[in-house]
Amino acid sequence: MDKIQLIFFFISGFLVSRLIIKVRLPQRLVYWFIGQRHLTLAKILFCLIAISAFLSFFIPNAITVLTLLPLLELLRRSYERANGPSRSIATMLALATIYGANIGGMGSITATPANGILVTYAVLNDIPGIQHLTFASWLIWGIPLVMVFVCIAALILGVVLRPWRHQKNSIQLPFGDNEVYHPLQNLSIWITIFYFVSSFILSVFLMVAPQRVFLLLTITGTVTLLFVLFLFLVPLKGNATDNSRDVLLKPADCYNDLPTKGFVFVGIAVVLAALLYVMNIHGYFSSWSGWVLKLGVPTFFLFFLIALATSFSTEVLSNTAVQISFFVMAIPLAQQLDLSALEVLIVITLSCTCAFMSPVATGVNGLAFGGVKGVSIFRMVLVGFVMNITGALLISGWVLNIVRSVYGLI
Repeated sequence: MDKIQLIFFFISGFLVSRLIIKVRLPQRLVYWFIGQRHLTLAKILFCLIAISAFLSFFIPNAITVLTLLPLLELLRRSYERANGPSRSIATMLALATIYGANIGGMGSITATPANGILVTYAVLNDIPGIQHLTFASWLIWGIPLVMVFVCIAALILGVVLRPWRHQKNSIQLPFGDNEVYHPLQNLSIWITIFYFVSSFILSVFLMVAPQRVFLLLTITGTVTLLFVLFLFLVPLKGNATDNSRDVLLKPADCYNDLPTKGFVFVGIAVVLAALLYVMNIHGYFSSWSGWVLKLGVPTFFLFFLIALATSFSTEVLSNTAVQISFFVMAIPLAQQLDLSALEVLIVITLSCTCAFMSPVATGVNGLAFGGVKGVSIFRMVLVGFVMNITGALLISGWVLNIVRSVYGLI
Protein backbone atom coordinates (compact mmCIF):
# COMPACT_ATOMS: atom_id res chain seq x y z
CA MET A 1 0.00 0.00 0.00
CA ASP A 2 2.93 2.36 0.60
CA LYS A 3 3.72 1.98 -3.12
CA ILE A 4 0.29 3.45 -3.98
CA GLN A 5 0.95 6.41 -1.69
CA LEU A 6 4.38 6.79 -3.29
CA ILE A 7 2.73 7.06 -6.73
CA PHE A 8 0.59 9.94 -5.45
CA PHE A 9 3.69 11.63 -4.02
CA PHE A 10 5.54 11.09 -7.29
CA ILE A 11 2.75 12.78 -9.29
CA SER A 12 2.67 15.80 -6.98
CA GLY A 13 6.46 15.91 -6.74
CA PHE A 14 6.88 15.85 -10.51
CA LEU A 15 4.47 18.78 -10.88
CA VAL A 16 6.30 20.69 -8.14
CA SER A 17 9.60 20.13 -9.98
CA ARG A 18 8.06 21.55 -13.17
CA LEU A 19 6.64 24.52 -11.25
CA ILE A 20 10.06 25.26 -9.77
CA ILE A 21 11.52 25.35 -13.26
CA LYS A 22 8.75 27.57 -14.65
CA VAL A 23 9.11 30.26 -11.96
CA ARG A 24 12.93 30.32 -12.41
CA LEU A 25 13.96 29.15 -8.96
CA PRO A 26 17.08 27.44 -10.43
CA GLN A 27 18.17 30.80 -11.89
CA ARG A 28 17.62 32.44 -8.52
CA LEU A 29 19.74 29.81 -6.74
CA VAL A 30 22.57 30.05 -9.28
CA TYR A 31 22.48 33.84 -9.02
CA TRP A 32 22.76 33.50 -5.23
CA PHE A 33 25.56 30.90 -5.45
CA ILE A 34 27.69 32.76 -7.98
CA GLY A 35 26.39 36.29 -8.50
CA GLN A 36 25.93 37.25 -4.83
CA ARG A 37 27.82 34.81 -2.59
CA HIS A 38 30.67 34.06 -5.08
CA LEU A 39 31.00 30.52 -3.72
CA THR A 40 33.88 28.35 -4.88
CA LEU A 41 33.13 25.18 -6.83
CA ALA A 42 34.02 23.03 -3.82
CA LYS A 43 31.47 24.87 -1.65
CA ILE A 44 28.84 24.64 -4.39
CA LEU A 45 29.38 20.87 -4.60
CA PHE A 46 28.95 20.55 -0.85
CA CYS A 47 25.74 22.62 -1.02
CA LEU A 48 24.42 20.40 -3.84
CA ILE A 49 25.06 17.21 -1.86
CA ALA A 50 23.44 18.70 1.25
CA ILE A 51 20.42 20.12 -0.62
CA SER A 52 19.71 16.89 -2.51
CA ALA A 53 20.09 14.86 0.69
CA PHE A 54 17.70 17.19 2.52
CA LEU A 55 15.10 17.06 -0.26
CA SER A 56 15.29 13.25 -0.35
CA PHE A 57 14.21 13.22 3.30
CA PHE A 58 10.78 14.38 2.16
CA ILE A 59 10.27 13.44 -1.50
CA PRO A 60 11.24 10.52 -3.79
CA ASN A 61 14.90 10.88 -4.72
CA ALA A 62 14.11 10.67 -8.44
CA ILE A 63 11.97 13.81 -8.05
CA THR A 64 14.87 15.44 -6.20
CA VAL A 65 17.10 14.88 -9.23
CA LEU A 66 14.45 16.13 -11.67
CA THR A 67 14.08 19.25 -9.54
CA LEU A 68 17.82 19.95 -9.42
CA LEU A 69 18.72 19.13 -13.05
CA PRO A 70 17.96 22.67 -14.35
CA LEU A 71 20.16 24.05 -11.55
CA LEU A 72 23.01 21.74 -12.58
CA GLU A 73 22.67 22.76 -16.22
CA LEU A 74 22.81 26.46 -15.34
CA LEU A 75 25.88 25.90 -13.16
CA ARG A 76 27.58 23.91 -15.91
CA ARG A 77 26.87 26.61 -18.48
CA SER A 78 28.09 29.31 -16.08
CA TYR A 79 31.52 27.68 -15.88
CA GLU A 80 31.75 26.55 -19.49
CA ARG A 81 30.61 29.87 -20.94
CA ALA A 82 33.84 31.48 -19.76
CA ASN A 83 36.24 28.53 -19.92
CA GLY A 84 34.95 26.17 -22.61
CA PRO A 85 33.52 22.63 -22.29
CA SER A 86 34.66 20.68 -19.23
CA ARG A 87 33.74 17.05 -18.55
CA SER A 88 35.23 17.45 -15.09
CA ILE A 89 32.78 20.22 -14.09
CA ALA A 90 29.78 18.35 -15.50
CA THR A 91 30.81 15.13 -13.75
CA MET A 92 31.28 16.78 -10.36
CA LEU A 93 27.88 18.49 -10.52
CA ALA A 94 26.07 15.29 -11.52
CA LEU A 95 27.84 13.13 -8.93
CA ALA A 96 27.16 15.61 -6.14
CA THR A 97 23.44 15.35 -6.84
CA ILE A 98 23.51 11.55 -7.16
CA TYR A 99 25.35 11.14 -3.87
CA GLY A 100 23.09 13.51 -1.96
CA ALA A 101 19.87 11.99 -3.32
CA ASN A 102 20.95 8.44 -2.48
CA ILE A 103 22.34 9.35 0.94
CA GLY A 104 19.26 11.32 1.99
CA GLY A 105 17.10 8.21 1.87
CA MET A 106 18.95 6.82 4.90
CA GLY A 107 17.83 9.59 7.22
CA SER A 108 14.18 8.72 7.80
CA ILE A 109 12.21 5.50 8.01
CA THR A 110 9.74 6.96 5.49
CA ALA A 111 12.36 8.32 3.07
CA THR A 112 12.59 5.34 0.71
CA PRO A 113 10.53 2.22 -0.12
CA ALA A 114 13.53 0.12 0.98
CA ASN A 115 13.07 1.31 4.56
CA GLY A 116 9.39 0.38 4.43
CA ILE A 117 10.31 -3.08 3.11
CA LEU A 118 12.66 -3.51 6.08
CA VAL A 119 9.91 -2.70 8.59
CA THR A 120 7.37 -4.97 6.88
CA TYR A 121 9.81 -7.89 6.62
CA ALA A 122 10.94 -7.53 10.24
CA VAL A 123 7.34 -7.44 11.50
CA LEU A 124 6.22 -10.44 9.43
CA ASN A 125 9.20 -12.48 10.65
CA ASP A 126 8.93 -11.26 14.26
CA ILE A 127 12.56 -10.17 14.36
CA PRO A 128 13.83 -9.53 17.92
CA GLY A 129 14.15 -5.79 18.58
CA ILE A 130 11.53 -4.77 16.01
CA GLN A 131 9.69 -2.85 18.75
CA HIS A 132 12.60 -0.37 18.78
CA LEU A 133 12.28 0.35 15.06
CA THR A 134 10.12 3.48 15.18
CA PHE A 135 9.98 6.73 13.23
CA ALA A 136 11.51 8.72 16.10
CA SER A 137 14.28 6.22 16.94
CA TRP A 138 15.33 6.03 13.27
CA LEU A 139 15.73 9.82 13.17
CA ILE A 140 18.01 9.69 16.24
CA TRP A 141 20.66 7.75 14.34
CA GLY A 142 19.55 8.42 10.76
CA ILE A 143 19.98 12.21 10.69
CA PRO A 144 23.55 12.11 12.08
CA LEU A 145 24.39 9.32 9.62
CA VAL A 146 23.25 11.46 6.69
CA MET A 147 25.18 14.48 7.98
CA VAL A 148 28.39 12.46 8.35
CA PHE A 149 27.94 10.75 4.97
CA VAL A 150 27.30 14.10 3.24
CA CYS A 151 30.60 15.43 4.59
CA ILE A 152 32.45 12.26 3.59
CA ALA A 153 30.96 12.35 0.08
CA ALA A 154 32.02 15.98 -0.37
CA LEU A 155 35.51 15.11 0.86
CA ILE A 156 35.86 12.13 -1.51
CA LEU A 157 34.57 14.17 -4.44
CA GLY A 158 37.05 16.91 -3.60
CA VAL A 159 40.05 14.62 -3.12
CA VAL A 160 39.47 12.49 -6.23
CA LEU A 161 38.26 15.13 -8.72
CA ARG A 162 40.04 18.18 -7.19
CA PRO A 163 37.51 20.98 -7.76
CA TRP A 164 39.95 23.58 -6.43
CA ARG A 165 41.74 23.39 -9.80
CA HIS A 166 38.85 25.44 -11.19
CA GLN A 167 38.81 28.12 -8.46
CA LYS A 168 40.66 30.70 -10.57
CA ASN A 169 38.44 30.15 -13.60
CA SER A 170 36.24 33.07 -14.53
CA ILE A 171 32.48 32.56 -14.36
CA GLN A 172 29.77 34.12 -16.53
CA LEU A 173 26.10 33.68 -15.67
CA PRO A 174 24.17 32.35 -18.70
CA PHE A 175 21.20 34.66 -18.02
CA GLY A 176 20.54 38.32 -17.27
CA ASP A 177 19.46 39.86 -13.98
CA ASN A 178 15.92 40.24 -15.32
CA GLU A 179 15.62 36.44 -15.65
CA VAL A 180 16.27 35.74 -11.97
CA TYR A 181 12.80 36.57 -10.62
CA HIS A 182 9.22 35.63 -11.48
CA PRO A 183 6.03 37.22 -10.07
CA LEU A 184 4.79 33.85 -8.74
CA GLN A 185 8.12 32.75 -7.31
CA ASN A 186 7.30 33.33 -3.63
CA LEU A 187 3.93 31.58 -3.95
CA SER A 188 5.65 28.63 -5.62
CA ILE A 189 8.10 28.37 -2.72
CA TRP A 190 5.17 28.10 -0.28
CA ILE A 191 3.49 25.50 -2.52
CA THR A 192 6.73 23.49 -2.52
CA ILE A 193 6.95 23.67 1.27
CA PHE A 194 3.32 22.51 1.53
CA TYR A 195 4.12 19.52 -0.67
CA PHE A 196 7.17 18.59 1.43
CA VAL A 197 5.34 18.89 4.74
CA SER A 198 2.10 17.16 3.66
CA SER A 199 3.95 14.26 2.02
CA PHE A 200 6.13 13.79 5.08
CA ILE A 201 3.17 13.85 7.50
CA LEU A 202 1.02 11.48 5.42
CA SER A 203 3.89 8.99 4.99
CA VAL A 204 4.50 9.04 8.75
CA PHE A 205 0.79 8.41 9.44
CA LEU A 206 0.78 5.44 7.07
CA MET A 207 3.83 4.04 8.84
CA VAL A 208 2.48 4.41 12.40
CA ALA A 209 -1.19 3.60 11.65
CA PRO A 210 -1.23 0.81 9.03
CA GLN A 211 -4.70 -0.27 10.17
CA ARG A 212 -6.07 2.96 8.64
CA VAL A 213 -4.37 2.43 5.29
CA PHE A 214 -7.46 2.94 3.11
CA LEU A 215 -8.42 6.15 4.89
CA LEU A 216 -4.89 7.52 4.55
CA LEU A 217 -4.66 6.53 0.88
CA THR A 218 -8.00 8.24 0.27
CA ILE A 219 -6.72 11.40 1.96
CA THR A 220 -3.45 11.25 0.00
CA GLY A 221 -5.29 10.76 -3.30
CA THR A 222 -7.70 13.61 -2.52
CA VAL A 223 -4.86 15.98 -1.64
CA THR A 224 -3.08 15.03 -4.87
CA LEU A 225 -6.23 15.61 -6.96
CA LEU A 226 -6.89 19.02 -5.37
CA PHE A 227 -3.23 19.91 -5.84
CA VAL A 228 -3.38 19.06 -9.56
CA LEU A 229 -6.62 21.01 -10.06
CA PHE A 230 -5.15 24.05 -8.30
CA LEU A 231 -1.99 24.04 -10.42
CA PHE A 232 -3.75 23.61 -13.77
CA LEU A 233 -7.15 25.27 -13.36
CA VAL A 234 -6.96 28.16 -10.87
CA PRO A 235 -5.89 31.44 -12.54
CA LEU A 236 -3.73 33.65 -10.33
CA LYS A 237 -2.69 37.27 -10.52
CA GLY A 238 1.06 37.35 -10.83
CA ASN A 239 2.01 41.00 -11.05
CA ALA A 240 0.69 43.86 -8.90
CA THR A 241 0.90 46.25 -11.86
CA ASP A 242 -0.90 43.91 -14.24
CA ASN A 243 -4.46 42.67 -13.83
CA SER A 244 -3.95 39.64 -16.07
CA ARG A 245 -4.31 36.19 -14.54
CA ASP A 246 -2.84 32.85 -15.53
CA VAL A 247 -2.63 29.30 -14.20
CA LEU A 248 0.55 28.10 -12.53
CA LEU A 249 1.08 25.19 -14.96
CA LYS A 250 -0.03 24.32 -18.46
CA PRO A 251 0.18 20.84 -20.04
CA ALA A 252 3.19 21.86 -22.14
CA ASP A 253 5.13 22.71 -18.96
CA CYS A 254 5.06 19.02 -18.00
CA TYR A 255 7.08 17.78 -20.97
CA ASN A 256 9.15 20.72 -22.21
CA ASP A 257 12.89 20.37 -21.52
CA LEU A 258 12.64 16.98 -19.83
CA PRO A 259 15.95 15.04 -19.63
CA THR A 260 15.15 12.53 -22.39
CA LYS A 261 18.60 10.96 -22.22
CA GLY A 262 18.19 10.50 -18.47
CA PHE A 263 14.91 8.61 -18.91
CA VAL A 264 16.62 6.41 -21.51
CA PHE A 265 19.21 5.35 -18.91
CA VAL A 266 16.43 4.72 -16.40
CA GLY A 267 14.73 2.47 -18.96
CA ILE A 268 17.99 0.62 -19.62
CA ALA A 269 18.41 0.10 -15.88
CA VAL A 270 14.90 -1.35 -15.56
CA VAL A 271 15.36 -3.73 -18.52
CA LEU A 272 18.80 -4.85 -17.35
CA ALA A 273 17.57 -5.46 -13.81
CA ALA A 274 14.60 -7.46 -15.10
CA LEU A 275 16.81 -9.66 -17.29
CA LEU A 276 19.26 -10.36 -14.47
CA TYR A 277 16.39 -11.04 -12.09
CA VAL A 278 14.93 -13.62 -14.49
CA MET A 279 18.38 -15.22 -14.66
CA ASN A 280 18.36 -15.42 -10.81
CA ILE A 281 21.66 -13.56 -10.53
CA HIS A 282 20.50 -12.09 -7.22
CA GLY A 283 20.22 -15.62 -5.81
CA TYR A 284 23.82 -16.29 -6.83
CA PHE A 285 25.02 -13.16 -5.04
CA SER A 286 23.18 -13.98 -1.83
CA SER A 287 24.33 -17.63 -1.76
CA TRP A 288 27.92 -16.63 -2.55
CA SER A 289 27.95 -14.03 0.21
CA GLY A 290 26.44 -16.55 2.62
CA TRP A 291 29.36 -18.89 1.97
CA VAL A 292 31.93 -16.11 2.46
CA LEU A 293 30.36 -14.96 5.71
CA LYS A 294 30.82 -18.37 7.36
CA LEU A 295 34.59 -18.00 7.43
CA GLY A 296 34.67 -16.93 11.07
CA VAL A 297 35.66 -13.25 11.03
CA PRO A 298 34.88 -10.35 13.43
CA THR A 299 31.37 -8.89 13.43
CA PHE A 300 32.50 -5.60 11.91
CA PHE A 301 34.12 -7.40 8.99
CA LEU A 302 31.00 -9.55 8.52
CA PHE A 303 28.87 -6.41 8.36
CA PHE A 304 31.36 -4.84 5.97
CA LEU A 305 31.20 -7.86 3.63
CA ILE A 306 27.39 -7.83 3.73
CA ALA A 307 27.31 -4.10 2.97
CA LEU A 308 29.87 -4.44 0.20
CA ALA A 309 28.09 -7.40 -1.45
CA THR A 310 24.75 -5.57 -1.24
CA SER A 311 25.96 -2.26 -2.71
CA PHE A 312 27.91 -3.85 -5.57
CA SER A 313 25.00 -6.18 -6.37
CA THR A 314 22.74 -3.13 -6.59
CA GLU A 315 25.02 -1.69 -9.28
CA VAL A 316 23.55 -4.16 -11.78
CA LEU A 317 20.31 -5.33 -10.14
CA SER A 318 17.12 -3.82 -8.79
CA ASN A 319 17.73 -2.74 -5.20
CA THR A 320 14.40 -4.30 -4.19
CA ALA A 321 15.44 -7.68 -5.62
CA VAL A 322 18.83 -7.44 -3.93
CA GLN A 323 17.33 -6.37 -0.62
CA ILE A 324 14.78 -9.20 -0.44
CA SER A 325 17.29 -11.82 -1.64
CA PHE A 326 19.78 -10.83 1.03
CA PHE A 327 17.01 -10.69 3.64
CA VAL A 328 16.20 -14.33 2.95
CA MET A 329 19.84 -15.20 3.49
CA ALA A 330 20.34 -12.90 6.48
CA ILE A 331 17.99 -14.39 9.10
CA PRO A 332 19.35 -17.98 9.15
CA LEU A 333 22.87 -16.60 8.80
CA ALA A 334 22.37 -14.33 11.81
CA GLN A 335 21.15 -17.29 13.83
CA GLN A 336 24.14 -19.44 12.86
CA LEU A 337 26.67 -16.71 13.64
CA ASP A 338 24.89 -15.38 16.75
CA LEU A 339 24.35 -11.93 15.22
CA SER A 340 21.44 -9.55 15.69
CA ALA A 341 19.11 -10.22 12.75
CA LEU A 342 17.75 -6.67 12.96
CA GLU A 343 21.23 -5.19 12.67
CA VAL A 344 21.97 -7.34 9.61
CA LEU A 345 18.69 -6.29 7.98
CA ILE A 346 19.49 -2.61 8.61
CA VAL A 347 22.95 -3.02 7.08
CA ILE A 348 21.42 -4.57 3.96
CA THR A 349 18.72 -1.90 3.70
CA LEU A 350 21.11 1.03 3.99
CA SER A 351 23.60 -0.57 1.60
CA CYS A 352 21.07 -1.23 -1.18
CA THR A 353 20.66 2.55 -1.54
CA CYS A 354 24.44 3.04 -1.83
CA ALA A 355 25.05 2.27 -5.50
CA PHE A 356 27.24 5.12 -6.71
CA MET A 357 29.26 3.64 -9.60
CA SER A 358 26.98 2.79 -12.50
CA PRO A 359 24.61 5.07 -14.46
CA VAL A 360 22.15 2.17 -14.62
CA ALA A 361 22.33 1.25 -10.92
CA THR A 362 19.32 3.35 -9.86
CA GLY A 363 16.85 5.74 -11.42
CA VAL A 364 18.66 8.58 -9.65
CA ASN A 365 21.98 7.65 -11.28
CA GLY A 366 20.42 7.34 -14.72
CA LEU A 367 18.56 10.65 -14.56
CA ALA A 368 21.60 12.61 -13.42
CA PHE A 369 24.03 10.90 -15.79
CA GLY A 370 21.78 11.40 -18.79
CA GLY A 371 20.44 14.79 -17.74
CA VAL A 372 23.78 16.59 -17.39
CA LYS A 373 25.71 17.04 -20.62
CA GLY A 374 29.29 15.74 -20.67
CA VAL A 375 29.44 13.46 -17.60
CA SER A 376 32.49 11.17 -17.69
CA ILE A 377 31.61 7.49 -17.16
CA PHE A 378 35.22 6.75 -16.17
CA ARG A 379 35.23 9.37 -13.41
CA MET A 380 31.79 8.24 -12.27
CA VAL A 381 32.96 4.63 -11.88
CA LEU A 382 36.23 5.68 -10.22
CA VAL A 383 34.70 7.94 -7.57
CA GLY A 384 31.72 5.61 -7.18
CA PHE A 385 34.02 2.70 -6.40
CA VAL A 386 35.62 4.70 -3.60
CA MET A 387 32.16 5.79 -2.38
CA ASN A 388 30.85 2.21 -2.32
CA ILE A 389 33.76 0.98 -0.19
CA THR A 390 33.64 4.02 2.10
CA GLY A 391 29.87 3.70 2.44
CA ALA A 392 30.17 0.03 3.40
CA LEU A 393 32.74 0.90 6.07
CA LEU A 394 30.60 3.74 7.44
CA ILE A 395 27.37 1.74 7.49
CA SER A 396 29.04 -1.24 9.16
CA GLY A 397 30.58 0.86 11.90
CA TRP A 398 27.44 2.97 12.36
CA VAL A 399 25.12 0.00 12.77
CA LEU A 400 27.55 -1.85 15.02
CA ASN A 401 28.08 1.11 17.36
CA ILE A 402 25.49 3.88 17.00
CA VAL A 403 22.38 1.90 16.00
CA ARG A 404 23.18 -0.85 18.51
CA SER A 405 23.43 1.75 21.29
CA VAL A 406 20.19 3.49 20.28
CA TYR A 407 18.19 0.26 20.12
CA GLY A 408 19.79 -1.22 23.21
CA LEU A 409 21.01 -4.29 21.37
CA ILE A 410 24.35 -4.50 23.19
